[in-house]
Amino acid sequence: MLPVLNANRTPTDAHLTLCLTHDCNLRCTYCYGGRKQARAMSAEVARLAIERCLARVSQRMHLVFFGGEPLLRWQDLVAFTDLARQRAAETAVEVRPTVTTNGTLLDDERVAWLAAERFLVAVSCDGVRAAHDRNRKDATGGSTYEAATAAIRRCLAAGLRLRVVMVLDPSNVELLPESVAALVGMGARELVVNVNWAADWSPESVRAQCQAAYGRVADLYLEAYRQRQPFWVSLLDGKIASHIKGGYLPGDRCDLGQRNLVVAASGRLYPCDRLVGEDRDDTLAIGDVWTGPNEERIRRLVSQVTSPVECGECALASRCRNRCACANLAMTGTIDVPSERLCFHEQLAIRAADRVAQCLFSERNPLFLAQHYYASPC
Repeated sequence: MLPVLNANRTPTDAHLTLCLTHDCNLRCTYCYGGRKQARAMSAEVARLAIERCLARVSQRMHLVFFGGEPLLRWQDLVAFTDLARQRAAETAVEVRPTVTTNGTLLDDERVAWLAAERFLVAVSCDGVRAAHDRNRKDATGGSTYEAATAAIRRCLAAGLRLRVVMVLDPSNVELLPESVAALVGMGARELVVNVNWAADWSPESVRAQCQAAYGRVADLYLEAYRQRQPFWVSLLDGKIASHIKGGYLPGDRCDLGQRNLVVAASGRLYPCDRLVGEDRDDTLAIGDVWTGPNEERIRRLVSQVTSPVECGECALASRCRNRCACANLAMTGTIDVPSERLCFHEQLAIRAADRVAQCLFSERNPLFLAQHYYASPC
């Protein structure tokens, strides 16, 4: 059996996500942001949000720019980054900036600035052209594949830390292994696979494709480590880490605004970027930048999102995302009730991860051991 480590540490950082705009130049079929609209964040909202977050953090603030498409507000992104660094310096807090983008507006000049500012750049790309273009089209219905992959190559050439965000959908799941291989072949080494929880995963044919795809990605992962060219992919590495830690730790679960803040363009605060939507009312909000987080509302949310009783009988419960509020909402319409769809994907991921981890650990693969057992904390 793989050994388990005690990795419980008191966190000293927080995430602040600024949703700069509700507008976007793409029309992805699985977008959870709702109708596109030219509403943008003001400098006052950004300033207050930064100050709220700095009041909660002792060492590091992870500043995340999100949208819509945040690069539509490039000048704001630059200005708010400068502001965050100035305010953080007053309290000796380190700022670690990230931008999540579709990549279509990234040119050499912007990439150079992001590199100089030590950004982590998360580019959304679903993999090979056939997988990407099935859902990620521009406003006229055209392909965005060339622009997205060009952005990936620019970021890699500039030495930026790059994260590629892939959305797994029934329409592209059979292409997942091919897509992972293609992105790794481009030089990407950090892949996040997000399941489209709102999709219909019930057909047996789709489930069979899922099962095959997860297994083949696991094979690619195993072979990459054996060839001394490893990559990180969330659907496997996250589950391997969950075993090593003896299950998800409290900080790994849904934060729901306890430490991390998501700020809509309006100034409302949300517990998760997926819950902002069109930001038309405060049903899912947890406060605003003027009055601060509503601690009572946060406590109510946290108390709601607990593992269901029936999950207690499952041996994999401690490693399952059954407490993910946004996934539950997308699947069942309520934040505290998970779906069998989530159970299906989580079991596939855990079993695939355990298979490759057991192989690599038994082989005493030095890169695997270094990544999962000897890596220094961030």
